[in-house]
Amino acid sequence: MLDVIPLLHYFKEKNEYSGAHFGMRYHFTMNKKKQDGAEEETAFLCGTIWPEPWAKEYTDPALILKKDFSFSDEGRNQAAAWLKEVYYSEEERWRVVPSILDSEPWRPQSEEDKEKA
Repeated sequence: MLDVIPLLHYFKEKNEYSGAHFGMRYHFTMNKKKQDGAEEETAFLCGTIWPEPWAKEYTDPALILKKDFSFSDEGRNQAAAWLKEVYYSEEERWRVVPSILDSEPWRPQSEEDKEKA
């Protein structure tokens, strides 16, 4: 499951790729940005990894990993290698994530809480 990222054509058609492996969730999408002084935008593959049990929006940003890859077959292979590296470097962490029933979602600090701090 961690060995394969879809072909580049999949992303060119505005598809996103996401999945989970034990307690590790991941998401890949094609994004575009202008390079230094360039007139045209350059495509790149953006990868995101975060722990279960919550959706990315309800996970503490400090726990979310992001990495960009070139929009090429080499970049796609690097993205797959990154997934494996992140998982196997902390395999125990990903296998022992809390149940959604035993944890609360992350929420941004409210203005009121910020003033108290």
